[in-house]
Amino acid sequence: MSANERARRPIRVLPPALAARIAAGEVIERPASVVKELVENALDAGARQIRIEVRGGGLTLIRVSDDGIGIPPDELPLACQRHATSKLPGDDLTQIRTLGFRGEALPSIAAVAELTLVSAADDSGVGRRLTLRDGAVAVDEPAPRPRGTTVTVCRLFQNVPARLAAAGHPQAEVALISQTVRRLALAAPHARMTLKVDERQVLQTSGSGDRATTLIELYGPALAGRLQPLGPIEVAGACISGLIADPEVTRPGRNQVHVIVNDRWTQPRGLLTTIEAAYRPLLPRGRHPVLVLVIETEPNKVDVNIHPSKLEVRLLAEQEIGRAAGELIRTVLGRRPRSLQLPPQDDFDPLATAPLVAEESSAYDDDPIVTPGLPPLRLIGQVRARLLLLEGPDGLYLIDQHRAHERILYERLKALHGAEHEEPFVLPDPLLIELRPAQAARFSQRLDELATLGFRCEVFGTHTFLLRTAPPMPGVLPGLSGDALAALGQPDELLKTLLALADEEAAGETWKERLWVELACRTAVRRGRPLERSAMRALVEALGHTAAPAVCPHGSPLLLRIDQDHFTRAFGW
Repeated sequence: MSANERARRPIRVLPPALAARIAAGEVIERPASVVKELVENALDAGARQIRIEVRGGGLTLIRVSDDGIGIPPDELPLACQRHATSKLPGDDLTQIRTLGFRGEALPSIAAVAELTLVSAADDSGVGRRLTLRDGAVAVDEPAPRPRGTTVTVCRLFQNVPARLAAAGHPQAEVALISQTVRRLALAAPHARMTLKVDERQVLQTSGSGDRATTLIELYGPALAGRLQPLGPIEVAGACISGLIADPEVTRPGRNQVHVIVNDRWTQPRGLLTTIEAAYRPLLPRGRHPVLVLVIETEPNKVDVNIHPSKLEVRLLAEQEIGRAAGELIRTVLGRRPRSLQLPPQDDFDPLATAPLVAEESSAYDDDPIVTPGLPPLRLIGQVRARLLLLEGPDGLYLIDQHRAHERILYERLKALHGAEHEEPFVLPDPLLIELRPAQAARFSQRLDELATLGFRCEVFGTHTFLLRTAPPMPGVLPGLSGDALAALGQPDELLKTLLALADEEAAGETWKERLWVELACRTAVRRGRPLERSAMRALVEALGHTAAPAVCPHGSPLLLRIDQDHFTRAFGW
């Protein structure tokens, strides 16, 4: 058929059955989509117990039973018509308080599968059964049923061969269904959910109403005792709260980063990007937290009608809420020390090891080191010229001296950028930078960018520059007034790092962040260097004034706590 013949086709109204199958393609992508729609219907019906059964990866059978309010017999046929819903009172899309509201789920499922509903809206024990095949009613009869609804979906995509052929292996479909049920259970911790796959129970929650308990039931007992609360705080008319696992509990993917808005599991892209930017510097590269972020706001401040499957919403004050949520996450991850976890070592011989703590550190009558970011700590000494050992109110603390200095330098470097009243440090003797012609050309292009970061260079010759100022770098730059960390760092690495980073092609915020991280890492005090007691105290005090004293700029831990319970268990007290 030619393009002209296609262009001359008249406009016509599609047959209802074809229109229904097209609409189903928007709502029902795969078996997990069916489970999502049916469980959301059960939750909207006030169900406290929801049972999901799956066979053949959901392509053979999906059955969802609930103890909700049920559907009156005379309304059951209406529930299977397109755009029929009881969830949109007043026809006001700005006041949606339910998970479903479009009236598309049941007719869309019926268009691509055999659908059977059995529902009762009272305690008489008798309800009504309705079976639809190809969208048409095939069975309509009374049926025994306590109050609630059971929806059975058989032979999904039986009349859509291409979609059936594109379906994944049953195990892959079951994995997606399990993921969907977990998300729904987290959003509704008050509902007891059970998932059975091919007659085998694979998931169950207690319906306790406690989100932390539900999270542990869904992802395993390893999270017990590892979940920290977020908030609650009020921002832009929204209440932000949630849970995040300790920083040593991370995942290689984002599947356990959950955002729940008004009891709806969702994926607001802008908010997720802001959240990830907040935790990215505090966790090892490629790792993600176990996180549940809960946002409650007025319905008119969130648009839930921007995605066919309602997987994404748009918040009116998304940027402000995102910044506040990011700050909550940074505070918890950045200040949470790692806890010691040691496997039992029955053959450990304490006499076979060399002394760990320097002898001069045995007496520690110093005053406690009191800072905003750490508990009051009393210095004991240095361990293997790598770690600082301190006593806190809840156990012993070990601080990696190199990473601690890294964190201090990183935050000092970053703080100067954009600061109006803080001037860079004027070097007593300008540093001479001699470069090859190609290097000099690339370096000269960075001069303005370096100046905004506190590094002011001037041309001193054809291929030569003078570095006259630098950001205050405690322990690295000689001559800083009041620098208790003087001569600890590696000043020789300053120019090497600047030149290496100036040679890179990257630009913008990514390049600046990399420069700060690399400068802090390469110029910080090395492991293996013995420290004077005054320097140890200065390191701890400066660390306690940083925003994230538990992790280095690479996201690695720098603070380890050995709590009282560990000693109680180890010694059998």
